[in-house]
Amino acid sequence: MLIRKGKTAILLTLLLVLCAPLLPAQDEEAGSVAIYSAGQVSLSLNAGMFIPLFLQSFQGDYSEPNLKLGGLGSLMVGMHLDNNWFLGAEVSGMFAKDIRENLMLMVPITLKGAYFFHFFPFEIPVYLGAGMNLMKLAEQRQIDFILKPGFSSYWKYSSAWAFGLNFVYWLDFQPWKEDPDKARMGNFLEISLSAKYTW
Repeated sequence: MLIRKGKTAILLTLLLVLCAPLLPAQDEEAGSVAIYSAGQVSLSLNAGMFIPLFLQSFQGDYSEPNLKLGGLGSLMVGMHLDNNWFLGAEVSGMFAKDIRENLMLMVPITLKGAYFFHFFPFEIPVYLGAGMNLMKLAEQRQIDFILKPGFSSYWKYSSAWAFGLNFVYWLDFQPWKEDPDKARMGNFLEISLSAKYTW
């Protein structure tokens, strides 16, 4: 299981390294450019891959999620508070099959706060979403608490349109009322393409 943890750490490190070349590109003049103003609304449509990583108990034990690669999509709408801060809501949906070919569905509904770094014509929002996750596996249904930290890299095609790539970590808290020792956290990764329209 240490190998599984090591692979996850390497993957997250690589994701950060991929965005690192963009950071030196910002100079004082570019950083002062106002891209958004208070009250502007953005709508994002996202679609991509759902990657199961591992399950973790609150005692520190790790196990396989027994899920295959899946697909996902999401719709996010929100308002810019100023050039950098953003507040919105997101509804996502994912599907994947387990090793027994049962279909798992998740529908997270989250509130999302973000901070935008500007490197015109690029921007990198770093964000955190929190809310509830509606889950269904075969005949089992439950509602969990979910956290979704992540970041995106967008290219501003125009003042209204931007296109980019999202990297989001899904941390799903799964309680077990009958036996608290069986409570666990699902760790999953979203890699998705995004189209964003702002008005």
